[in-house]
Amino acid sequence: METESEGVSQISSEEDCPSSVAFTEALMGQIKGTDVAAMVELQRDMLSRYEKTNEMLINFNILSSTRFDATSQAFRAHTLLLYEMKKDLDAVFRRIRILKQRLGKLYPEAFSACSDVYNVLEDEEEEFREENRETTKEEKDENDSAEDNG
Repeated sequence: METESEGVSQISSEEDCPSSVAFTEALMGQIKGTDVAAMVELQRDMLSRYEKTNEMLINFNILSSTRFDATSQAFRAHTLLLYEMKKDLDAVFRRIRILKQRLGKLYPEAFSACSDVYNVLEDEEEEFREENRETTKEEKDENDSAEDNG
């Protein structure tokens, strides 16, 4: 025995089918087939353009990544070269300082005659060394953080 709610649902579903088909046909009758075909063609054209653009962006990203890697390696090499040059210059300055001290012991009269110039140069050199130590510490910290990130 059918319940009342099942009977209502069967009647409404039977009535909806013909009316939904009629509604769909009426809607399709108002749209021209050529307009639909033109829209589909336009969408295909846009899809093709988007796919080409996406491919170009992928190629650009690959090329950029390759060049970035090459540039990063060159930058590291140049940075290491600068560190080596700095070490060499520090060694040269150290040798000069040692030679000055030896000459000062051997020829104290000559050095006392120009002691004002010598002391000024020593003070400037000491200030320069302190600035370089601070800069070197900052650069090492930056390089350590760059190596951690890279």
